[in-house]
Amino acid sequence: MYPTRRAGTVGLAAVALAALAVLLARPLLLYAAAGLLGWLLVGSAGVLLATRGLDRALSVDQRLDPGTAVTDEPVTVTLRASLAEPSSLDLRVRADPPVAARSSGDRTVALRGGGTDATATFTVRVGVAGRHEFGEPTVEIAGRRGLFVTSHRLDTGAEAALTVNPRTPRNVHVGTGGEEVATAFGEHEAGRLGSGLDPAELREYHPGDAADRIDWKATARLSTPYVREFEAETDRTTALLVDHRAAMATGRAGERKLDFVREVALAFLASARALDDPLGCYAVGDGGATAVHPPGTTVGTYSAVRATLEGLEPTDTGLAVGRDEGGARVGRGGRSPAEARRAAAALEGDDSAFGRRLGPLFAASDPYVDRVDEDPVFATARARLTRLRGTTWTVLLTDDSRPTETRETVKLARRGSGRCLVFLTPTVLFEPGGLGDLEGAYGRYLEFETFRRGLAALDRVRAFEVAPGDRIGALLTDRRRRGAGTRAEVSR
Repeated sequence: MYPTRRAGTVGLAAVALAALAVLLARPLLLYAAAGLLGWLLVGSAGVLLATRGLDRALSVDQRLDPGTAVTDEPVTVTLRASLAEPSSLDLRVRADPPVAARSSGDRTVALRGGGTDATATFTVRVGVAGRHEFGEPTVEIAGRRGLFVTSHRLDTGAEAALTVNPRTPRNVHVGTGGEEVATAFGEHEAGRLGSGLDPAELREYHPGDAADRIDWKATARLSTPYVREFEAETDRTTALLVDHRAAMATGRAGERKLDFVREVALAFLASARALDDPLGCYAVGDGGATAVHPPGTTVGTYSAVRATLEGLEPTDTGLAVGRDEGGARVGRGGRSPAEARRAAAALEGDDSAFGRRLGPLFAASDPYVDRVDEDPVFATARARLTRLRGTTWTVLLTDDSRPTETRETVKLARRGSGRCLVFLTPTVLFEPGGLGDLEGAYGRYLEFETFRRGLAALDRVRAFEVAPGDRIGALLTDRRRRGAGTRAEVSR
């Protein structure tokens, strides 16, 4: 509880009267000062007494329309406060939106002396996906004479929650060389025969086979005992390795690189849940792993992975990777060991200041090793994936901005009997002005395709492109219009 400006004025008046009573030796002024102070005490006690039982008398309701929205979509919030019976107090009820919400409009309803019902409507927008809870409304109570006000949260049961989903990109293209793949990712065959549910093949009966496995219809038809084999059910452990570093922010709102790979990751999640396959998820930002979900088949694991995927946003740090005005790659891209050896050979014997400075750098292989080791995605794969038992299908979702580090991560993921599926977003198809020069953009796309095909050529690796279907379609259509053999060029 705190005094209002009116209470402060009354208090100053009481102090002034008391001082005058002492200076002028007038006891009546002292009595007047005491009377004012008593009035303040009675007012404060009245507010405290009036707030007792307010929890039962006051009803507050918060309604969201809609209760589920996408990022930055407006949501209407209706706040209603009502009293069971009129009160002499002045009440103000203020809504408490989530921290991530931006609100517009009056978030306060007022019940002045005698009022029993009031409503306020305002709008909120949330730019971060996830579940966002509204706090209990704050109730401000003012006494009849306006001397004191108390403000606190009442347990009215008026909590509300808003579920915010990330914007879904339209026209998601997943394919190779501009050709869209039609198969559903995540589906898999058992790979071996045995006792299961799905019929696989017939074979002749051998001594020792159980009698209940004999296919009597086939036996009667073929006049020889036959046994029906069934496809055995197996589980496949899938580990999602999702890159959400700063480079994944490239693209228009709702159609960034991260938005597209998120859709692919959610498809794998849905498939794993339908097949009851173990699924894990490792999200990586510029500073390292931001979320770690070891493979599991529980509802809690699937729900936690979904919440992580839907809440991912590109991190704000990290070295930029892009192109200069001439189209050359700048920023963090790195060189391979072969490139380092060629540069070292070219600088050998160069006694100029340039050669003496750069020669030792290119002669050493450690910079390459150090750079790969320090890459957050590679480091996460080495720390987490190598701990998994059995055959693991690693699903790497990233872009083409770090080809050297990506290649080493893929090699690490396929070690032993592991398999790796790589989903890459071509930067040229996400940059706002990437298709301004269609001829140059096509050259950059061919460079990306060369990198993708190099990954796909590795044993137990499949690599796909993930991009806006309209943009890749426009690029390839323009190429065909120019009379070039698009498919032949891409397939080289």
